Amino acid sequence: MPPFPARPLPLPAVYGRDMVAQAFAAAIGETLAPVEERVDGLDAVLDPWRAPPAFLDWLIAITDARVEPGWDEIRRRKAIDLAPRLAAYRGTPYGLRLEAREILGWTDDMLVIDDPGLVFTDDDLPPGAGRMLTVTLTAPPDTDQRALESRLTRLVAAHCPAHLPFKVVVTLAQASDGRSPQG
Repeated sequence: MPPFPARPLPLPAVYGRDMVAQAFAAAIGETLAPVEERVDGLDAVLDPWRAPPAFLDWLIAITDARVEPGWDEIRRRKAIDLAPRLAAYRGTPYGLRLEAREILGWTDDMLVIDDPGLVFTDDDLPPGAGRMLTVTLTAPPDTDQRALESRLTRLVAAHCPAHLPFKVVVTLAQASDGRSPQG
């Protein structure tokens, strides 16, 4: 038995009794069996949740998923899965919130986006201080504020419209005992 099950090529009824045509169709079917097996398994390679880990870098490249160094395998798979939706909403507050929620686990109540939404051209003056995208993240008191600022800056830079300057602010929430994060 061949390593791959051969699928005989279907022939028109007129060749039903032609032994040469039948043998030729069987030989072609046997030759194509390994190729068909690979093509049948292609969906498992293209699915970010079933693909072998070795294929993740390739999937990241072809989907243009935004992945940061140090992300674990699950977060990378989420980024690949989310890439088509993010491409549709790139440059919008919705896209920024979507990635923050799905990839980084930041809820909508943690993230405040102040988006002036104004567009200007080369003929216009650059945006004034009031025309700046400001994204504020309120994080738990026991987190590293500098690391969060860096992560938030990369996220906002990926989603901020090209015409708009931005700034990020990370504030630490009050501790449950009412003390300030520094105390």
